[in-house]
This record gives sequence, structure tokens and C-alpha cells, in this order.
Amino acid sequence: MKTRARIFAAVVLVGIALTSTASATLLGTVNVQNHNNALSDIGTVWGGGLSGLTGYTGVYSWTNAGGTGLGAMVPNWGFCIELIQGPYNGWQDVVPLNEASDSTPMGTTKANYIRELWGRDFDPAWTTGANRQLAEAFGAALWEIIYETDPVWDVTSGTGFHATGIEQAATANLWLSQLDGDKAYFANNLFATSSPYGQDYLIQIPTIPEPMTAIMLSLGALSIMKRRKA
Repeated sequence: MKTRARIFAAVVLVGIALTSTASATLLGTVNVQNHNNALSDIGTVWGGGLSGLTGYTGVYSWTNAGGTGLGAMVPNWGFCIELIQGPYNGWQDVVPLNEASDSTPMGTTKANYIRELWGRDFDPAWTTGANRQLAEAFGAALWEIIYETDPVWDVTSGTGFHATGIEQAATANLWLSQLDGDKAYFANNLFATSSPYGQDYLIQIPTIPEPMTAIMLSLGALSIMKRRKA
């Protein structure tokens, strides 16, 4: 009992509200405001509940208007995870990448492919608007990983996801073809925002303070104890 009390106290000290359910590990909250698609390009998307919808693909920007835990360190940009959700101004949870999405969690396999794709090919210049076509291709590659059901990844064809109007589609397919599970490339500072009211985002926390690493482990322990108790 004393050990549990110490873990709970540590979580409270960093300002993380323990409102997560057994199916989600809450690492913080972030107030997302003022969405902007100036860092994206336009493509047309099929799959994931969409049938030929033309919209923006690539880096999405916003204002971090405040946060708790890891949410305080969320940058003012990210990549859309959900195809059928629009932007939402308001508080969102910050969760592990493998738990992203409101309906069906992404899972470890897809999360690791995304970590490898990020480690191999992500370019921070995209967050300033440099080469929006490549940012668009990267966003399409992310959706291909998340939604495709065919055994071959190709952002221009498939039953689970495909898109047209992606000028750098060949580059996206090249990136996808290089994924082989090499953990040396894994970007392990990727997380997701999560809200039942709007779009979930893939985000990168540039530097995770060492005390926060301990808190994340504590939250995981709490989640395990909660499930056992249930």
C-alpha cells in the first residue's frame, strides 16, 4: 500500500490527472488550439471510412495553449492519425503511440513501423513549411501503415488505404519498402494525442526529462495494478 501511495504522489506532483481508463495510459494532457494546414499539401484519399475525399496531407500545425505531464512539451505541429476526424480545439490526452486512435488502438506492430519510418526519413525542415510535397508523402506513408490491409504497401493503391494527387508518392513507397524492423532506426520519443471529439495526432516530444521517464513507468505500473484489481 505504501508503494502505491508513493507512485500516486509522484504522478500528482507532475500535474498528471489520473483519468485514464484501463484501455489507455495517460501521460499528460494538452490544450490544442488554432489549427492550421499551411504546412500541408492537397491530396485525395480513399479508405479508413473515406471515399475520394480531397483534403490536406502532411504536417498539421496548431498552438499548444498549455498542458500537463508530457502535454506541456507537445510541439505546435504533428501528423494526423485518423482519416475521418476533423480538428478539435480543446484538451486532448497524451498517450503512448501504440494506444493511438479512439476506436481500435494502433497496436505495437504498426507503432514500431511508424517509429522506424520516422527514424529513417522524417525531416524537421517540414515543420517550417519546407518541401510540403515530401511532408505530404510522409503523411500518406503513415496512413498506409495504419490503414492498409493489402500485403504490399503502396500509397497509390490498396483496399485499406490509397491516395491520388500525392506528387512524391514514389518517394513514399520507397520509404515504406525500406522498413525491415531495424530497431536501430526506431524513434522512441513518439506519442499521440487522443480525443473522442476530433483528430488524434502523431507527435514528437523532442526531449523527455529523466524524471518523466520514471513517471511513465509508474503510470504503466498503475495501469497494470488497476487491471489486476478489476
